[in-house]
Amino acid sequence: MKKIFLIMMFILSFPLVAQTNFTAVLVKNGTYLSIHMMDDHLIPPFEAGELWKILRANDQRKTIQEKELVLTCEALTNQTMDVFGACSLLLPYNLFQKIGNKMIFKAEGKIAANLNRYFVDSAYLSMQNNEVFLSSINTQRQFVFGINENLIQK
Repeated sequence: MKKIFLIMMFILSFPLVAQTNFTAVLVKNGTYLSIHMMDDHLIPPFEAGELWKILRANDQRKTIQEKELVLTCEALTNQTMDVFGACSLLLPYNLFQKIGNKMIFKAEGKIAANLNRYFVDSAYLSMQNNEVFLSSINTQRQFVFGINENLIQK
């Protein structure tokens, strides 16, 4: 009976240890925010895979090379057809403004339209227990990226 109990506890504890490895660091003398995320390929959540899915391109490797955002995502499908992957983002830190405990980059107009063309229509993604979010609203020509300041290693 004890063996069955231990096996059940081991199986049920897998979701507690599965996660997306996430780091956010200020680089280049604090002028850029560099974010890296890599999914555990066995058990959800697959946050990098979700980011990959909201990008428009159909390739396994999707990239954005703009002045305001450099993003690279690679993804694969696992046995259960879930998408898992790894993504890197680089954003100029001077584009962020502090609102409460969040650092927010908000683009409107032409800049937002330029960034939004890389994302599916009206894309929204929340990651790291709502501590990081990305919103691409094509119809309103707005692009917003936010991160809790506590996640950024300085």
